[in-house]
Amino acid sequence: TMIKKEFFGKTKSGETVDKYTITDGGFSASVITFGATLQSLLVPAKNGVLDVVLGYDTVSGYEDNDGYLGATVGRNSNRIKDGKFTLNGKTYNLAINDKGKSNLHGGVKGFSYKVFSVDSFDENGNSLTLKVAAADGEENFPCNVTAQVTYTLSGGALTLDYYGEADGETVLSMTNHAYFTLDGDLADTAHENLLKVYSDFFTATDEYLVPTGEILTVKGTPMDFTEFKPINKDINAKNKYIDIMQGYDLNYCLKNRGEYALAATVKSLKSGISMDVLTDLPGVQLYTGAYLTERKGKNGRVYTPNISYCLETQTYPDGLNNPHFPSPLIEKGKPYKTRTTYKFTID
Repeated sequence: TMIKKEFFGKTKSGETVDKYTITDGGFSASVITFGATLQSLLVPAKNGVLDVVLGYDTVSGYEDNDGYLGATVGRNSNRIKDGKFTLNGKTYNLAINDKGKSNLHGGVKGFSYKVFSVDSFDENGNSLTLKVAAADGEENFPCNVTAQVTYTLSGGALTLDYYGEADGETVLSMTNHAYFTLDGDLADTAHENLLKVYSDFFTATDEYLVPTGEILTVKGTPMDFTEFKPINKDINAKNKYIDIMQGYDLNYCLKNRGEYALAATVKSLKSGISMDVLTDLPGVQLYTGAYLTERKGKNGRVYTPNISYCLETQTYPDGLNNPHFPSPLIEKGKPYKTRTTYKFTID
């Protein structure tokens, strides 16, 4: 096992961005300090080693494009209705940066657009911790927050441990926004990958993809992934939610009850790679990339809509405005702590 550090580029404001590559056996994960972003993830397959996540070769790729490719998202992941919430009697108005109707992924400059710091790393280790801070009032969120994500690569599993503290009650709900393609990032589409989600229910949304508060059964709907099926099997089905989402962009309510357990499993019949997603968080967002406009990605590859998918582990979207949803709030003296793992096996 080893970690290699190299210069990746500079931001427009002149900040240096480094790339750290953790290698363990035939696996390697590259993380850049811009957004604590998973830039590549190499996994042995039956036909060689494949990069199973989308990304860019340059800092400007990440700065100039939307989509949060591989980024660590915060302070808040997913949507907050009308960019508004009330906490301890005070109403907070946030940036409206999604469809003119909600605050998405922490606002205009959330964690995914900040350069994280790495205090130290062990060249012979398999673990890397990246840290970030957000001041009271930044993006209009209350309280000072410090947060970190630790990437650990071991035995074919990439584990992300999130930790955060605040000096008062505030929002902290992070996720990783990797776009997966188990056929390899040069493949045409990953929507033939087989998916199973360990969930019987999803949170219904309005036409702006914001939860209505209803929790609906997947049974008898295109949202049912209780048994393995190709991601694209029902992606064009006649269904109001599929129409709204132009595919899938919804939160599944997991069966794990706050315990670290399986959230989803994906398989590629082409590459022989299977990926288990494990988490202690209550939800996972399946997003099939409908809004990923055409752009140049890694290795000269052109990315287009609907070629990959995200499995974003999370609290339920808009939990701030739906008291019956799990809360995305943390308090002073009660740190935020959560774990998500992507575990790979080869068939």
